[in-house]
Amino acid sequence: MSNIKDLFNATAYDNTGDKLGSVKEVFVDDNSGQPTFVEVNHGLFGMNSSLVPLRGHKFDGKDLNLAFAKDRIKDAPNLDADQALTPDQQNEVLRHYGVDGLEDQTRYEGVQGSRTERDRGVHTEGAEFAGRDRADLNDRDRVATNDGEMIRSEEQLDVSKERVATGEARLRKYVVTDSETVEVPVTREEVRVERTPINADDAANHNARIGEEEASVTLHEERVDVSKNTVPVEKVNLGKQQVTETERHTEELRKERIDVDGVEGVDPRDERR
Repeated sequence: MSNIKDLFNATAYDNTGDKLGSVKEVFVDDNSGQPTFVEVNHGLFGMNSSLVPLRGHKFDGKDLNLAFAKDRIKDAPNLDADQALTPDQQNEVLRHYGVDGLEDQTRYEGVQGSRTERDRGVHTEGAEFAGRDRADLNDRDRVATNDGEMIRSEEQLDVSKERVATGEARLRKYVVTDSETVEVPVTREEVRVERTPINADDAANHNARIGEEEASVTLHEERVDVSKNTVPVEKVNLGKQQVTETERHTEELRKERIDVDGVEGVDPRDERR
């Protein structure tokens, strides 16, 4: 059998195992002493909360598995969870979740101790607030102690960060075709006729006769032979770097204010904190 106080240290999950957040408040049935509703935190930094029936839930002392989907929990009616739930409020929450046929699978040790001043007069079938320590809550809920003291509370931001995947980058190669023009110098041979007069010595060495005769020379030229080959030219790596930016988030926080009434010579504004 589980202890109700352990619920305050539990982490709540929906019916598919998605994490919601921590348990903020627990509401207990006046007659049975069993918890009937919990208020769980959810959303960005856990700043939002919703009332959830404990019908069909499972609790192992650490993880609280609720019987409803996260979207339905987030859309639950927004009720004042700082006071005991009236029967009408309970019915409104139960209608939203449609809990017919769901049975609890975890039983708890009943809550013992007197009810607070705030809880007196609540319908016997209502759900009252169960604190982490009943005596501490009784002291907190009194309007003032015999010594004229009062505890003032306020909401504070609890900021945390989580690392999530936001995208994926990949390297991909593809082929493009470009036209490239190069200029190559080439050499060729051309025929040129050269005429040289023969002197007396050359004439004496040759037999002069008249007739037909042919002479030929071979001409050469350079021709361009173009071919292509593939060579590596560059290495490309895909790296990551961390960039730190500052994000601004604004939330509304509630604070309790304390005024002094009926005491002469005391300015209530001087006592505010």
